[in-house]
Amino acid sequence: MQDPLDKFETYRYRKSKSGCLTCKPICLRCSSTGRKCDGYRPRKDYAVLVPAFSPPKAPYAENDRETRCFQFFYERTVPALAGYCGSEFWSRLVLQASQHEKAIWHALIALGSLHEDFENNDHFFELDLFLQQQNDFAICEYLAAIRALLGPSTSSSENVTVDVCLISCILFTCFEIISGHYGSAINHIQSGVKILKEVYHDPSSGTFRHPHLRPSTVSSLEMESLRKMFFRLQGQALTLTRADTYHLTQEELAIPDTSLFWHDIPDIFLSIAEARDSFELLNQRCVNHYRIVMQSVSDTMAPEMSKYLLQQYGTCLDKWCTALARFAERRSDSLTSKERIGLKLLNIHKHNLLMYYEYVTVCEMGRYSDAIPPFSWDKFNSQFAEIVSLAASIVTSSVTDAHAESSVKPAFSLDNGVIAPLYEVATLCRDPITRRKAVEVLRSAPRQEGVFNSYLSAMVAEKIIEIEEAAALDCVTDYSSDFPLESVLSGQNLAQHVNQVRDSSEIPDAVRLSYAHPKFDVVKKKVFLTIGQAAKMHMDIPWSDMNYLVDSER
Repeated sequence: MQDPLDKFETYRYRKSKSGCLTCKPICLRCSSTGRKCDGYRPRKDYAVLVPAFSPPKAPYAENDRETRCFQFFYERTVPALAGYCGSEFWSRLVLQASQHEKAIWHALIALGSLHEDFENNDHFFELDLFLQQQNDFAICEYLAAIRALLGPSTSSSENVTVDVCLISCILFTCFEIISGHYGSAINHIQSGVKILKEVYHDPSSGTFRHPHLRPSTVSSLEMESLRKMFFRLQGQALTLTRADTYHLTQEELAIPDTSLFWHDIPDIFLSIAEARDSFELLNQRCVNHYRIVMQSVSDTMAPEMSKYLLQQYGTCLDKWCTALARFAERRSDSLTSKERIGLKLLNIHKHNLLMYYEYVTVCEMGRYSDAIPPFSWDKFNSQFAEIVSLAASIVTSSVTDAHAESSVKPAFSLDNGVIAPLYEVATLCRDPITRRKAVEVLRSAPRQEGVFNSYLSAMVAEKIIEIEEAAALDCVTDYSSDFPLESVLSGQNLAQHVNQVRDSSEIPDAVRLSYAHPKFDVVKKKVFLTIGQAAKMHMDIPWSDMNYLVDSER
């Protein structure tokens, strides 16, 4: 069954070869919104994008501070959030919208002000990072953005256009992330995805519509840019919390569609950006596609369907890897420094996905058979080490560039960067040297990549390493114990066991955690460290030191 959001696919590239036909060279619809006609679409140009305005205007600035914060947003925040591939969303769409939408203008000012504080923070590796003095100016601008978006109390949400609502939601998410309010940030992400799922294209008017919002005249490419941003953030939120908020509708369950649009993956990528977009689309489609199809088939058909789908995904992944390898071979001598970083990141995520693909394949085979196939992360120790090596080189190059500016500033982006893969290495690789190197890299440079914070990830990873190694040393004479971790968590000093494990084989399966992640209880304003061992054990360990991450009133 086609994803409701894939309705965009039908109209995405249906454009006139010479732009809008209503009046040339500029149509009323484009001139009234300040947006540029898309015209005929050749194969997508993935060149790194630069801000369209030079210099930017500040139409709603009421004082010098607002003007300065907008300038900082333009000069520092846009390049940071655009990432290593550039971004049409940050480099053009947001800046254009800020010229005629007060909600977006105030949100930019708030984010620019907060980002400036973030870059100037000297306490990134301390809890003071998120307990810093409140930025009253940024909060006032943030509240002004919300008021402008909602309008007077007597008005309805139908006064807000689809695109303005979605852009504002992304900006609000960034504000909450950089404030350290992860619970609120994830709520914004979920709200935006819900709105986006209800958006549809009306070909008769050429607009994007929503049941409760005003139609939007943005192009299909601009709406696709918004869609990519939300699904990247949704994927990060799912990875961070393991809380899947995607609910299937009856329509989605009705007609399973097993095609995966093979033509979306070319024989060779033309750029890093094209490879990145293809990878994220493939990853998102596989996850949602598998879930939709498997919930639509009978129990008797499930084993064969699972095997067939996983084979399809494997073929897609192989094709993507081949296209990336051909790109790297052709462009190896002409890559820019930013492109080299992008290629390293793609190889990191390639290694990560290939490992997870094998893990999921084994798990699904076990689900539909009496005998559970053996699986051990230890077989991937060399891949884990390669991920750490690539990540370290990326962080080192970033620090080297920062030294040219006299100080290492905390990095803020929405890219899928090095933090999540390093966290996976630290928690899934049991080689004591490799997993500690992963933590060391996490702590070596201040980074905020979407919802992932390098300092917090290092803290959680260190806790998991202590738990597993303490449990291993306490139960080496009894590997058959079903719940060895519970006794370890009852009050023993975990730190005393550090560095006593010498090899991954010394961590028995009985004490290995299947998952470990933070859990944010926004209602109770509490944070837990959730750990578990498949069906054997699940625990929410109170993490009171981190409760401020869900306290939006602090």
